[in-house]
Amino acid sequence: MGSNNVQNHVDDDDRFSKLPDDILLHILGKTNIMSSIRASFSSTRWRHLPSLLPHIYLSIWDFILSHDTLTNNKVVDEAMAAMTKAARICLAAPGSERAMKTASLDLCLTANYLYDIGELVCEATDNGNVKSVELALPTSSDEYCDGADMMQHANNLVCFFDAFPNLFQCITKLELYSARFSELEMHQLLDSCEQLQHLELNNCDTGNLSVLKIDMPNSKISYLRLVSCRFEKIEFLCLPKLSVLYCESWNSFGTPLYFGYVPCLEDLSLVCCALNHQSGLNLSELLHGSTNIKVLTLDFYGEKIWMLPEGKKLCTSFNKLTKMFIHGIHVNFGLLWTIALLETAPSLKTFGIEVWNHMCDVATEETRIAFSKRTNPWQKRNKFKSSGHLQLTSLEFVGFMAIKKHMKFIRGVMDCASSLETVLLQDKDPCETCDAVSGNLTCCPTGWMFPKNKYEQDMILDQLGIGVSFSTQIIFKT
Repeated sequence: MGSNNVQNHVDDDDRFSKLPDDILLHILGKTNIMSSIRASFSSTRWRHLPSLLPHIYLSIWDFILSHDTLTNNKVVDEAMAAMTKAARICLAAPGSERAMKTASLDLCLTANYLYDIGELVCEATDNGNVKSVELALPTSSDEYCDGADMMQHANNLVCFFDAFPNLFQCITKLELYSARFSELEMHQLLDSCEQLQHLELNNCDTGNLSVLKIDMPNSKISYLRLVSCRFEKIEFLCLPKLSVLYCESWNSFGTPLYFGYVPCLEDLSLVCCALNHQSGLNLSELLHGSTNIKVLTLDFYGEKIWMLPEGKKLCTSFNKLTKMFIHGIHVNFGLLWTIALLETAPSLKTFGIEVWNHMCDVATEETRIAFSKRTNPWQKRNKFKSSGHLQLTSLEFVGFMAIKKHMKFIRGVMDCASSLETVLLQDKDPCETCDAVSGNLTCCPTGWMFPKNKYEQDMILDQLGIGVSFSTQIIFKT
């Protein structure tokens, strides 16, 4: 019996190995790179496959234990050494003609072996084995950087770029962290990446509260993500292919963005928990020059509403909006004011809101005082008269609770949008910090009041006045 099981196992392995390369590569493509390499060493039939993978993803996080961080130099050095060996295997020139591959690299900027991997990738691009490179360069101390650290990181980046100019001409995606460049370095960096389409800057700038002017008529950048960058303003003088812009946590005293020639910009996200010294923004002023925005996301992270009421001035900016999302509205604020925005967006089809209801916000007396100054300049507009002629077809509500202000909001939207097809009511997103705070409280709250069973859901429908023949579908999602 035992010998038969062994023979069946061998036969299964033989049949598996007889599969063509394309199918085996598809299987390996579902695993991480280390699993692919281990599989290749298990059989001579698989030995050549890692070098044929169409997409190589090498991330330092796959070589570091979950409890380790980039601040442990020994751990990082060992991880980068292992990555170098993996890169040498995966980037080897294949023995037969195959489609050129994309190499996605997540490397530690300040670690040893960085230049070794750079040389391997550069050689692969020169011999045509790699057609495009996606590169992320986190540092070992992103969370604790001061100005001197950021300038050193920028210098390290510039030296790395200078060492491999051919490599950076192949980069299509680039993520940089905690670097303070000179204006000239920033422009040279962007200009050298001729094929760049996707750019992310995390805690990067050209000096605290400096102004960055981007004038790149030949740029291919279509996606730009800016997170915690200390610019006073970024002026998009010319970025003809930009279609998606995500801007989070600016320090500006005024309008953080200026749009010149951005004809393709259609998706804009503005995410910021504005500080007390930061004044409100007039969206009509900020969006001036961006005439084709179709998807707009505003997120206030549960703090004050930094968007100022403007009435019909928003009509020009909102004229082509088809989707709008208002996130991070503190649970104590009313919601009817958001409906006033619908009147300024005649083409809007999808409207989504998210309520910020985090117990961890007020876990200590210090945070209670800090967050007691939340304000909403729209609060006086918390009454709304239905017009009934809006084209809205979908309403999404994250953080819904069976309370009066939320019910009034839903009923208000339904009254002003006769074409409404679906209303998605969703429980708040989970938060580990809130759960920890809740566990430490002597008296836990009674719950988030989201209707989780059919009886409670039917009560909501009754309160909304929705009968069997009502055309709008109400969906409850936990």
